[in-house]
Amino acid sequence: MKQKKWCVTGAAGFLGSHVIEQLVQKDQIVLAIDDLSWGIEKHLDPILKSKSHRFAKIDIRQEQKMEEELNQFKPDCIVHLAALHYIPEAIKNPTLALDINVRGTQSILKAARNSGYQTFFFASTGDVYEKSDADNDESKTLTQPYNIYGLSKLFGEGLIQLEHSQYQDKKMVVGRIYNLIGPRETNPHIIPEIIKQLRVDKNKLSLGNIWPTRDYVPVNECARAIIDLCDKTAEPLTTVNIATGVGQSVEILIQQIEKILGHPIAVEKDPSKVRSVERARLVANVAQLKKLIGWAPTSRVESILRELLQSEGFKTL
Repeated sequence: MKQKKWCVTGAAGFLGSHVIEQLVQKDQIVLAIDDLSWGIEKHLDPILKSKSHRFAKIDIRQEQKMEEELNQFKPDCIVHLAALHYIPEAIKNPTLALDINVRGTQSILKAARNSGYQTFFFASTGDVYEKSDADNDESKTLTQPYNIYGLSKLFGEGLIQLEHSQYQDKKMVVGRIYNLIGPRETNPHIIPEIIKQLRVDKNKLSLGNIWPTRDYVPVNECARAIIDLCDKTAEPLTTVNIATGVGQSVEILIQQIEKILGHPIAVEKDPSKVRSVERARLVANVAQLKKLIGWAPTSRVESILRELLQSEGFKTL
């Protein structure tokens, strides 16, 4: 892989930390941007421990500061991951979700125009799709978000398309990312919540609906896919699912955890954790991803659950 200069927003977050780690391992030059409102500074160690890279503590909505930083760094690739990702928080505070996810994206696009970048990656979500019992296909499944987070990301996709129409010499990649799983999670999604509760009582859980089926993607493989898409994709504007193509329900996750720990877990339904609108199934068709980069992330939920539980000190079989 030819050495390039990469700017990564949301670099101290769950996915961002894995992207910068892999870029550093690949001998790339990295500008990490994060305001540390959700990100964790320790996640930036690969950047902070090297003089070859740079960290800038900036809110992506600070357009002038972003422009100054990007014009000075002159990135070849921009990987835009910064967002309000946690859906319950987005639903609770929709104004903030739109401000960060939409205005923040427009701020970066405008700030980057004179920086000389060639490739821009925008992290979208499978939540932009309509309700479907079939695997979501980029060219066939209609978009109809179920919540403010999905809507904000679909709006962001529109900003990317508009930017492309005005600056066609740039390569734009929209990655619709599904449910990530792995170490360094910074939001209380379902798996961190399950582990948190099990630390209190290893025999009991209190959750919302456990029947929804999701496509759980190893976070390190998602990071690798993003880098490959930026490096290998030739099309000027690409929209692609980043997922495994395999769906599993929360109920199955709990059964896997029971197997790993070697004992049954009682699950109580907490009405306060039940979403008013819930998708039964959100799983991706990954044929296009395989066509673009030659592979797709693997579904290895049980092994990742085992690693996460062991890292938290649980005794596993």
